[in-house]
Amino acid sequence: MYTNKSSDGSFQSFGFLAPDGITTEKNEVLFPFHEKKTPAYAATLAVTVKQRDTFLQPGALTGNVTINLTIDAQVTPGAKLYVKVKESANSADRTVTLGTGFDEDASDITVVKNTIVYKTFVYDGVSFVPLS
Repeated sequence: MYTNKSSDGSFQSFGFLAPDGITTEKNEVLFPFHEKKTPAYAATLAVTVKQRDTFLQPGALTGNVTINLTIDAQVTPGAKLYVKVKESANSADRTVTLGTGFDEDASDITVVKNTIVYKTFVYDGVSFVPLS
C-alpha cells in the first residue's frame, strides 16, 4: 500500500506499492485501461494513442498503408500498442509503413497475401518500440 501525505496534513492511501525508490516524489500513473481502434482502410491512418493499452485493428488492407501516431501527453512509458493487420483477398502482399510515433529504427511490416500479422509495441517515453 502506498500512502501519500497531502499539503493539508491528511493522508491518501493507494492500493498498490510505489516503485522501489519512489517514496517522496509525486508521480502520475496512467490507469490501466484499454481502447480498441478499428479505422477503415485508408492509405494513411492517423491514430491517437490515449490509453495504457491500445488495440489497433484497421480494416483489411486493399493497398499499402502508413500508420502515424499522435501520442497523448498522459501516456506513460510502458504503454502498449497491439497491431493486427490483415490483407484482403486481393492476393497481393501489402506494406505497412510505421510513421510518426514509432521508433525510427522500427522495420516496416510486410503482410503476405491472405494472411494476418500481429505486432506489439511498447512506449519508451518518446516513441513506440517493437518487441521482437
